[in-house]
Amino acid sequence: METTRKSALAKGETQYFTGKACVKNHTAPRRAKTGECLTCRAEALVLWRQKHPERVKQHNQTQYENHADVLKARSRDNHWADVGRARAKLRAYQKQNLHIFAKAGAKRKAAKINRTPAWLTEDDHWIIQQAYELAALRTKMFGFNWEVDHVLPLQGKMISGLHVPTNLQVIPATLNRQKNNRYEVVL
Repeated sequence: METTRKSALAKGETQYFTGKACVKNHTAPRRAKTGECLTCRAEALVLWRQKHPERVKQHNQTQYENHADVLKARSRDNHWADVGRARAKLRAYQKQNLHIFAKAGAKRKAAKINRTPAWLTEDDHWIIQQAYELAALRTKMFGFNWEVDHVLPLQGKMISGLHVPTNLQVIPATLNRQKNNRYEVVL
């Protein structure tokens, strides 16, 4: 819709469009305050930034210093939004592939049962239960997940441990995921 600069200023608008080409032959909206073509303004700004990279860098640094808290909060919000999207995507994949996850869960459960020796006493079972309760308590206290890990993995390639109290440790979930089914010798 074609408008005039005068009517745009009267309405308090920042831009207007005449439909006529500018000096450089751009048919684009114009700035209401100056009458300048927005495409010409964008081109001039690009050229200015190329000529004055130090001033651009200094301006960006000043802006960051003045608004660091806002920028950090925005970055944090974007991070958690990405995490939320990734988790939703994983849940959708799990729903579509229940058979894969059910198989993996059953394999893990069977390995734990097969690796639990018959000679464990009632006290040993109680200690194992306490390890899982400690993991839940630490998760609640610290605000991030803790898990019971088998020092010697139940399904390791080179070595396989038992589901006994002396083979258990409570560690953060991230470390447990990194360790996977490996046994790392610490010297």
